[in-house]
Amino acid sequence: MRSAQFSILFRLAVQKMREPIAPFPPGLAENVLSRAPIYDLILCDLSPHTLVRLSRTCRVAHMAVACFFRRAYNINQHLSHYFPDPLQFRSLQARTGLVISGSNALQFLDRTFYPTSDLDLYSHPGHVYEVLEWVESIGYEYHPSVHQDEDWHNLVSADWDGTTPRATELRGRDPDGRLDELLYPQIKDVFTFKRSVTIHGGTVELKVQIIETTCNPVDTILNFHLSLSRLPLFVCTCLTISVAACVMNIITFDAAYSFYPIATFEQRIALLISGSSSNRLDAVQKYVARGWRVYAAFRPVDIVHPSESPFIPNEMRWVGDHHCWSISLDTTGVNPRPTPSPSSERFSWDPSLHNGWTVKCPARYVTDIVAPTMHAHPVMSTVFRYNYLFSDEKLAKAVRDWTTLQGGLVHRTLTKRDWIWFDAEIPGFREAHRV
Repeated sequence: MRSAQFSILFRLAVQKMREPIAPFPPGLAENVLSRAPIYDLILCDLSPHTLVRLSRTCRVAHMAVACFFRRAYNINQHLSHYFPDPLQFRSLQARTGLVISGSNALQFLDRTFYPTSDLDLYSHPGHVYEVLEWVESIGYEYHPSVHQDEDWHNLVSADWDGTTPRATELRGRDPDGRLDELLYPQIKDVFTFKRSVTIHGGTVELKVQIIETTCNPVDTILNFHLSLSRLPLFVCTCLTISVAACVMNIITFDAAYSFYPIATFEQRIALLISGSSSNRLDAVQKYVARGWRVYAAFRPVDIVHPSESPFIPNEMRWVGDHHCWSISLDTTGVNPRPTPSPSSERFSWDPSLHNGWTVKCPARYVTDIVAPTMHAHPVMSTVFRYNYLFSDEKLAKAVRDWTTLQGGLVHRTLTKRDWIWFDAEIPGFREAHRV
């Protein structure tokens, strides 16, 4: 009996397969892509690259993806987990150039949530006092490490002097907490703040870490995440260490950037530069558990076909270049950056935007297996309020030569009170170098 029933069902199925497939009803795609409750269920499972490609298929798809992006990448909603007034925090970002990176930036771009992760904030030199004061003012409590003073005011000066030489300020800490300029020069200090809040009827402890950088946030993020072996044990105990390239993402007051979007969100792979530290393998394991494959060296395909590598070796990079995935954020309600000083020219862009680097792969053949290295040329001058990294050595030299002449003039004629900052000239240097 069962055999006869199966035979009948099989013949019906074969007959159905031979029938021509009915075309989609006219307007079905337009109807689906015009209703957010429907297309949200589809788009939420697509990768960023797939979403971009879908948006290029037709006008209706472009509008649907654009609307989805506005909801999926709502930075104010994302930050409300940590701050009661996200716009106030973003105004602080605009004022100080404060940068979000680490797991939190990854979560924002990946549209996911890691319950145990904290918020890492990277501060430019001279702004950390204002940042710490603001974080404390909204209810966070300072939690010093065993090597830090119990009052952060004793560790940070409110009177930063950017007119004094800063070219080679190298500081770090050894495992005993003593300063050591040879260990980790990109981080000057780390300040941990915690706050208990009630979420969905339960008490949750939020942790915010402010990393005081010696050059700038991009320099610290590039070296910190890409070179675990250089990191001193003291800093390892304070920070949630991450793995490149999955953490090569930053959020400024007006944009979010992923430096290696194909590697991070499409292929889910990461690359360590200069090897990994044996005492930080838990950092690698953490991201492996989250779905990333981690490589200690370039893959054969990266060496044979470097132009197709998601790690983009041997190419001069800039934050926000065409290799980056850049998301412009709604700045409605965010107070703009003030003029650095009365005589300085105002600039509205975030200082992180004008930073570059190159990941070098000297190998030419598959047999030439070498560890990748990071290259960048810092420009740290008293005529600029902020420090910068350039991927082009000639450009860096040209800017340094100009600052030498300009610095000679301002140091002879001006005092700290009436100092002039010339950061607004940086885009002009880049444009002139391209001509």
